[in-house]
Amino acid sequence: MVTLFDAVLAAAELMSNPMAKSLVLAELAQVQAEAGLIDDAFLCIDIIPNRSEKRQALFRLAFRAVQENKTENLLRFVRTMVEVDPKSMPSVGRLAQSLLENGNLTKAMELVQAIENPFDSELNRYNFVAKFIELAEQEQLDNARLFLETFSDADYRDWGNLALAKRLVLLKQLSEARTIAESFSFPLRQSWAFFELSGLTTGKNRDLFLCRAGEIIETISVEPELAESLAIQSRILGKAALQTGNTELGLRLLEWSETAAAQISVPIQRFRAQYFLAKVLRELGQIHSVQEYLDSSKWMQLEISGLDRSRIGVWAAEAEPANALTFWSIAIQDAGKPEQKSVDILRAERIVEILRRFNFRNNKTPPSGEPEHDAVNLSAEEFEEYYYSPFAVKGCNC
Repeated sequence: MVTLFDAVLAAAELMSNPMAKSLVLAELAQVQAEAGLIDDAFLCIDIIPNRSEKRQALFRLAFRAVQENKTENLLRFVRTMVEVDPKSMPSVGRLAQSLLENGNLTKAMELVQAIENPFDSELNRYNFVAKFIELAEQEQLDNARLFLETFSDADYRDWGNLALAKRLVLLKQLSEARTIAESFSFPLRQSWAFFELSGLTTGKNRDLFLCRAGEIIETISVEPELAESLAIQSRILGKAALQTGNTELGLRLLEWSETAAAQISVPIQRFRAQYFLAKVLRELGQIHSVQEYLDSSKWMQLEISGLDRSRIGVWAAEAEPANALTFWSIAIQDAGKPEQKSVDILRAERIVEILRRFNFRNNKTPPSGEPEHDAVNLSAEEFEEYYYSPFAVKGCNC
């Protein structure tokens, strides 16, 4: 007796158009797989004449297995798909990411370890392992450690190790987390790792991590290439220390930030760091007036473009509300001045940007995690505090 599947297969064999034949066979393979006839499904896929359709059929089977969490044949689907078309390897990474979303960490890691290059970029590799670490229990973290060693880019490997250290803190494995933080070869990253870990703890442990972050950054020489990063990071750490009651450490770090900011060679970046620091010092009651701390006449006469001078004006306005309207107006005036190398559209865009920031100047909403949104809603100092990191990798949007 001829079965339905036999009839479909016979009909497909009579078709001379390869695309038509592929269409029927791909659908038949899907139905056979859902009926539990896995070997028959693979035989059916094997005779699909079009390689692209064969690959798509296998991907659909793998995707359905992931969505329904029926993964007993998933590796077979994926391996065959890669054999058919090696360019399909990045699809494996996307399937593994979906498995993580479904909470199947074991199968997700098994999947990426079974294929040579399951990701098409270091960023996608990082996104996978970061999600794995976020969800993993302690006994699963050894797999994450091994996976991190496969990164060819040391920056992404460091970023992943930071995620691992933070997860260990949450799992109360403070000694292991500390070991990872100490292992970073770049002192700014070493210090920042301890700072991030301090934010995940309380009481004595928080203070110990924060103090270690401060100890490390205070040993870094203020070289020109590091001055801006030192100024930013010391300011952020100092502010955190003061807010958590460690006054001595906080003031020391803010003084270190002041020293580093003064060594920034590019004027606009130097004033940026100095105004951000001034804003923090005023808010924490360490100075009475930003204007007394930082003389605005020093930048108003700078031989820089009006567009750049307008940026300093905005930072000055955000630093001290008492003089804000004056500096907002100066920023608009500087942005609107015609200059030899300036065009109307650039000036217009800058003025619009200032107006948007002015409109949200009193907005006290917390960061949203969306940089484009926060660039308008937060002050420049708050934006930097939220998004700055010496771990940031070019092109990773992190």
